[in-house]
Amino acid sequence: MLSDDQVEQTMAMIEKSQQLAGHFPDAEALARARGILDGSLTYDEAAAQLEAKYGVPIRRSERASRLDEAEHARRQQVVDEARTSTALEGGRASDATHELQDQWVAGDITLEQMHAGVRRLHPSTAD
Repeated sequence: MLSDDQVEQTMAMIEKSQQLAGHFPDAEALARARGILDGSLTYDEAAAQLEAKYGVPIRRSERASRLDEAEHARRQQVVDEARTSTALEGGRASDATHELQDQWVAGDITLEQMHAGVRRLHPSTAD
């Protein structure tokens, strides 16, 4: 995830490069770019917004491929170990986080999509 400074620098570069190309993005487009950079908006969510606005399909990120048994078992082990570790420390992830983890185990979402979903649910307070 980008720091606030990195997001601001990237946004400045995006806006300037668009202006140099003769394009002047509106506030909505810039907000969408910022959301993708700061993790508050996924690519698929941004694409859905554009599809709703313009009524044309937007290229979507590739869906995770169906998994073979070995990969499914590996992912389940990763999630089980993470949940056990959290429980041993006296915690428990939210049901929404468990749902995202289960979707990743099933191959319905990518690791990046799972991480983005967890960041949206539980923003970092360290920054």
